[in-house]
Amino acid sequence: MVGKSTNRAPFWPWLVALLTFLADQVSKFFVIRYLGPDAPRHSVPVIGSFLRLSYLENTGVSFGQLRDWSPLITFFTLAVVIGLAVGYRRLLTSSRWANLALGLIIGGAWGNLTDRLRTAFRVGLQRAYVVDFVDVRYYAVFNLADAAITIGGILYGAYLLFFRSRSEEEKPWAQEAGRPSAD
Repeated sequence: MVGKSTNRAPFWPWLVALLTFLADQVSKFFVIRYLGPDAPRHSVPVIGSFLRLSYLENTGVSFGQLRDWSPLITFFTLAVVIGLAVGYRRLLTSSRWANLALGLIIGGAWGNLTDRLRTAFRVGLQRAYVVDFVDVRYYAVFNLADAAITIGGILYGAYLLFFRSRSEEEKPWAQEAGRPSAD
């Protein structure tokens, strides 16, 4: 057996998504516990005045935009997570970097969706929010899910713009069972 061919899509991007999700949720757990609404202080310096951990409830999107659109943002995030899960096999490529990006995006979107759904049950869908806490002065406050989505988006975009070959081989896992490839 020289080369083993498989029709199974790689699973490791799902592991990246799971690890991203867990890192996001664990970090938010500690931020809520030690800097949240019931904590004695809501912000602590990490690197002087440049970087702080600050508890923030964000009902909007990046930079606090669309604050009054929380229900729509929640449903849109849910649609994105479902779309990524359903389209997973079609979005995978032969590039490990692009597949890493896909895992980061799925994990980050899943993390923020979990926040919105959890808080919607507590405060209502109209005020559902994500917990942001990485406070780099002179920039927006964000969380690990936001960072994963941003990094993943940049990596996947760079792949699409600069590295995807026009004649990339068809992925064996994208073929339907019993249907011959286009070769």
